[in-house]
Amino acid sequence: MNWPLIIAILACAGFVQGMTGFGFGLVSMSLLPAIMDLRQAAAIGTFYGLLVTIGTFIRYYRDYNWRLGLPFLVSMCIGVPIGVYFLEKSSDSFLIKTLGVFMIVFALREFFFKVEPKSIHPALSVPMGLFSGSLSGAFNLGGIPTATYAYAHPWTRGQIMAFLQTMLILSCTLRLFLYGKFGYLKQFSWTFGAAVAVPLFGSMFLGHYVMDRIHPKHMRQGIFAFIGLAGVYYLAWH
Repeated sequence: MNWPLIIAILACAGFVQGMTGFGFGLVSMSLLPAIMDLRQAAAIGTFYGLLVTIGTFIRYYRDYNWRLGLPFLVSMCIGVPIGVYFLEKSSDSFLIKTLGVFMIVFALREFFFKVEPKSIHPALSVPMGLFSGSLSGAFNLGGIPTATYAYAHPWTRGQIMAFLQTMLILSCTLRLFLYGKFGYLKQFSWTFGAAVAVPLFGSMFLGHYVMDRIHPKHMRQGIFAFIGLAGVYYLAWH
C-alpha cells in the first residue's frame, strides 16, 4: 500500500470533516479508489471514519435519545449487509461506475435541489434506513441519506448530531465486521494504521480552525464540485 498517499487522502478527508461537519466518507471514497481496490478503500475509509465519528459522538452523547429514529436505525442495520453483499459480488468495473453515478447525483443534488422536506412521513423511515445502510455497506456513502432524514425532524441540534454519530458508529462497526469476514482488511497494518490517527485528528482540528474564517457555503460548494468531478472520472473509468 502507498501509505504516504493514503495518509494525505485521509488527512484531507479529516480536514473537510472538521471544516464542514460532514464529508469524510465522500472525500475519502472520491480519492482512495484511484490508488487501490475499491473494496480496500471502503474498508480503510470505514475504519478511520469510525474514529472520527467516535470523536464527535463524545461531544454530543448526552443528547442521544434512542427513541428518536428507531425504525431508521433498525432498517439501516439490515441494509448494511445488503450493501456489503453487493460490494462482494459485483465486478470491479461495475462498482467503480456505480460509485461514480452516486457521486454525480450527490453533487447535482447540492447545486440544483436545495429544498429539503420539512418532515418525513414515518412510513418512509424503513426504506430510507435500508437505502442508507445499503449505500454505506457498498460505498461508505450512507451519510447523506442519514443526514437528510435527521434534519427533516424537529429535533435539537444536539439530538441531530447525536443521532447521526450513533447511526454512523453502528454502520461502521457492522461494516468492519463484515469486511473482515470477506478479507478486505488482510493488508491493513494496525500498527501503522494507529499512527495515522495523529495526522487525521490534527487535520480535523485544522478544519475547525479554518471553518471559523471561511464562508461555509462556498467551501461546501467547492467540495461537492470536486466530488462531482471525481464521479465523472469514475464513470468514465475503463
